[in-house]
Amino acid sequence: MKWWFSSILFLAINLANTSSTVAQVKAEPAVKDFSSLINQVFAPVTDKLNLTQEQQFQIVAIVTEAEVRVDPLLQLLAVSDQQLTELSFSGVLDDNRLKELCDQGAQIVSEMMQLKVRAKAEIIRLLTPEQRAIVAQQLNIRLTLKGLWNQPR
Repeated sequence: MKWWFSSILFLAINLANTSSTVAQVKAEPAVKDFSSLINQVFAPVTDKLNLTQEQQFQIVAIVTEAEVRVDPLLQLLAVSDQQLTELSFSGVLDDNRLKELCDQGAQIVSEMMQLKVRAKAEIIRLLTPEQRAIVAQQLNIRLTLKGLWNQPR
């Protein structure tokens, strides 16, 4: 149970951090510096990647799109959490309603995680094989995936 709440909290914090960074990026004048957002995505190996401006722009676009798509899910998750809280105060616990609300929450979290993984996959596809290797090494991912990464984009 603690793991679930910790996971949700971690995801919400990550999304909030991304949200504030994206808001800052949007508020800047015509010349945009995406380094802060890019740093959040790839720290501590950002400098080693030597990303092109085009790659940076596309990464910011991917993160922004994911944020826009996850926002309604975060709102639904908050409503679900409120309903669970209300249920716990209802006196006699309705196990069927509890299961229903928990299943709804699990579905929402599943959709959020799918969005996150899809966004990561899109970002990874933007990288050159050398850049992917740097990221993989940082994340301790086996390079046996290299064959998959070398497919044409």
